[in-house]
Amino acid sequence: MRQRKLGNTGLNVSEIGMGTWELGGREWGDIAEAEAVTLLRYAFDNGVTYYDTADQYGGGRAERLLGEAFSKHRDAVFIATKLGFELDSDGWISHGWKHPAFNVSRAYIREAVEGSLSRLRRDVIDMYQFHAPPPAAAWDEAFGTMEALKAEGKIRFYGLCLGSEADALKAMAETGISSLMLTYNMLTQEMADPVMKTAHENGIAVVVRQPLSSGGLSGNLTPDTVFAENDYRKTWPREKLLADLARVEEIKALVADDARTLPQAALQFILSHPAVCSVVPGMMTLAQVDDGVAASGATPLSDAVLQQLRRRA
Repeated sequence: MRQRKLGNTGLNVSEIGMGTWELGGREWGDIAEAEAVTLLRYAFDNGVTYYDTADQYGGGRAERLLGEAFSKHRDAVFIATKLGFELDSDGWISHGWKHPAFNVSRAYIREAVEGSLSRLRRDVIDMYQFHAPPPAAAWDEAFGTMEALKAEGKIRFYGLCLGSEADALKAMAETGISSLMLTYNMLTQEMADPVMKTAHENGIAVVVRQPLSSGGLSGNLTPDTVFAENDYRKTWPREKLLADLARVEEIKALVADDARTLPQAALQFILSHPAVCSVVPGMMTLAQVDDGVAASGATPLSDAVLQQLRRRA
């Protein structure tokens, strides 16, 4: 597993990380807790050191499983978690509940950090991230609270997830964020310029979520795929699924190579961008871990293929 610098933090992490929303068990189908812990430890044994989670995932379940899996390896893994959405709101998409409330008040942040520390079984959080950009009225207080937590030793670094181009550029210009977590893949490339370019120029780590476009680039979805009741992808409009599958067929023709799978090509595409520090695909099976890990160190996509993929976005 290759390592990459995590921006200007002075740390190195695995270029293939692991997302844990799936392990929450509410938006991606069922997974037993024992199976999830085995999966986390298997990923670690195969070189994965960067783990992305959120207090919301499974109502705290994903953080708790990470705490259990790595209680004896705290210094060997880097865990980035998020806050802002109501703790027990995960599952709202697949169940059709109302959009969860978002809270980044000083009091809420301080309450949330203690909960995450307890579930993760840690004395300090490696990377604490807003799950979405703070609203304008709460912006200064929210980022000021992050600075205070860092000074107190509760967190090592803090960052921002999701949001618009304007949100990302504002955060990089006005705050002390160390990371940006954003969506960037073969099907979605809007953040490449100027956000990722600016982050790279300023030493801010870029961590990529949804590298396989929620399974669209896994090679496993078909027009006949039926998603589980607790799988949020069941809410996708059929037109979106069919359009994405058509684009995936075009991509397959470009990256066809006996030496790599489609998911490996998707990860290599992302890793080709100089701003990217780590990619965090969701993994629910040992085979998916193997496939993701294999993308690190494999023969990269050619410049000609990369240019075509970027033009087709």
